[in-house]
This record gives sequence, structure tokens and C-alpha cells, in this order.
Amino acid sequence: MNKPRIDFNIIKKAYKERGVNNVRLTQSSLLLIQEINPNSTSINFDVLDSQVQNLLPQEIRLNINDEFIVSEVGVYLYGNIGSGDPVSEQPIMLPYAPYETDANFLSVAPLYDGQMKIGVNNIIYVEKWDLRKHCLVPRTQYDSFDAGLTVAASQPSINYQNDGMFGTDPMVTLSGAKKNEISISLPQALKVATGTWITGGDTTVTITIDKVALFLRGLNAQNAAKFQ
Repeated sequence: MNKPRIDFNIIKKAYKERGVNNVRLTQSSLLLIQEINPNSTSINFDVLDSQVQNLLPQEIRLNINDEFIVSEVGVYLYGNIGSGDPVSEQPIMLPYAPYETDANFLSVAPLYDGQMKIGVNNIIYVEKWDLRKHCLVPRTQYDSFDAGLTVAASQPSINYQNDGMFGTDPMVTLSGAKKNEISISLPQALKVATGTWITGGDTTVTITIDKVALFLRGLNAQNAAKFQ
């Protein structure tokens, strides 16, 4: 991960020069999620929490009164993992297509051949951002339990502080008072994929990838958005 420097004092001073004196800067994150559409090679993310039509419970979006200074971006395949019991189903976020469990996951692998674009108020600040740099195949992957071969079940070794994340240098500022555009262009459409994994307790777990997640880290500037 290429981690950029965040100079809190410089950013605070820049807001003061803009006349925004009551801004509160805190480390924060945004988690934007979109469902896979097998008929489209474009993925468009809603940034604001006021865009409620497709808002998922897991998402963290930007308040219309705030601005968000993006210092790191992560791009992940998103879905759920569970054993058939709705209570046990949990969200899952992976920086690679886990086709070690099932060849079906090759249908979501083209995500990392895509490119991203970020714009604010029709000004494109980031374009042709390749997603290949977000793809990380961990040293340990899904390996199902096999009693006959005495193979222990294992999971991917993923550190979400670093794996799949990449620094934005220079940084980009999203605003709750402006039109924010974050989109991914793909060489081919993705298709929802499902596979299975057998735990050490000989339980079959189902893994489904049906969404794409964009994880943004940086500074949240409370009350910094200016409506004109």
C-alpha cells in the first residue's frame, strides 16, 4: 500500500481560509456497495446517505453537511457466507475472486481488470485508475477440510488495514453539497457467483459474491459542506 501523508494542520488551515471555521476533522471511513448487474459493464456508486433508494444497512455514506477527504481506496468483492441458517449468515469482503473454492468465481474476477473514475461537480479528478493494484491473493486461501487426507480447513489471511487498499496521492475531497461521481468501468460484465467451503467441523458453508464494495478511508470534515 502506498500510504500518503495527511497533514491535519494544513487541511484545517485550508478550511479556515475558505471561511469554514467550525469544521471538525476526524479519521473516518466510507463503505459504498453496489449489486452486481450481469447486463452492465459499469458500476456507479451512490455517495450520500440522502440517496436512500439503494441504501444497504452495511453501507457508510457521506452526510450532506460534511466533506470527506479520501486518503486510501479499497476495492472488494462483497457478499455473504453462511451454513444455510439465516442467523449464521455474515457479510464477506474479499480482495480477490476465491475460485479455489469453485470455478464459478471466475465470473467475478474481471472486476480487477477494470478502471475507476472519481469526479465532483462534473470535474473529473481521478480517471483511468486501474483496479489491478487492489487485487491481492493471500498466502492462505480457502481450503476445505478433508478427513481422508487429514487436511485442516483454512481461510484467507486478509489484513483489511492494508490488503486491497491503495493510497490516493494527491487526495480527493467528496462533498455532501455537490454532485459526486464514483464509477467503475469493466471490460466485461460480472455475474453473481456461489461456491462452498467445508469447515473443520465438516460443515458445508456457502459463499456468495453478489456485490462490489468501495472502501474509502480518510478524514471526515463535519459541517464543511457549503451549499451555493
